[in-house]
Amino acid sequence: MRIGKLFSLAPPIGAVAGGLSFVLFSAPAAATLHGYCAPSTTECIDNGTNSPTSVNPPSQFGFTTSPGPTSGDLWVDVLVPNNEATNPSGMSFALSGTLSGTAKLFSPTAWTSGQLDSYLTISASPTNPIGAFLPSTQALDPGATGFFVYQADLGKTTLQSPSKPNMSPLESISSALPLASYIVGFFNEGTSTSPSFQATANSGAIFETGRPSSVPEPASLLLLATGLFGLGVSRRRKRS
Repeated sequence: MRIGKLFSLAPPIGAVAGGLSFVLFSAPAAATLHGYCAPSTTECIDNGTNSPTSVNPPSQFGFTTSPGPTSGDLWVDVLVPNNEATNPSGMSFALSGTLSGTAKLFSPTAWTSGQLDSYLTISASPTNPIGAFLPSTQALDPGATGFFVYQADLGKTTLQSPSKPNMSPLESISSALPLASYIVGFFNEGTSTSPSFQATANSGAIFETGRPSSVPEPASLLLLATGLFGLGVSRRRKRS
């Protein structure tokens, strides 16, 4: 299931139960999501443009809602610079923690202009123009001209108010994100046939500033261990 488009296991939010194709819906103007990371001492602090984090893969992140607490259906979208995805359809991002799901490619066509809610074939508030995201990405990745969007429906949950951040949900992504990617949320307080979407404030979008951690793969570690063991045996033989 995905916002405005068939995701994999359930009908699209942007379609009515009878299977009608995508339509636009209205959303409340006052409600807003904001990303957080726990602990919040240095990560995901709103700088007025975005909420950067250097932790990669991202961990212990989530969203608050204003006003809150409020219950609804939480969607998480990962925006990957379009020049970093050599095989967009082959990528996905598994989320785990309070909620779980897999963010899969929304469209084979990258988001390169206009507003994110329109790209997702919904109407949400606040709107997210690409100009609120792309300049920061291009500062770290000049070759980017837009984003491939990966989306997961994490299901029903309750989001806390901004006065209670870093509590729940707390999510982690198993694989590293390309540098200058974003994580944003959409929150449906309505139903699949009559949705009412909150979007993430532009400055509340989680912005990945850390390069992927270089952790050796298990096979590489095994080869290294085998080589070291062989070297030790060889030295012992020479001494004997």
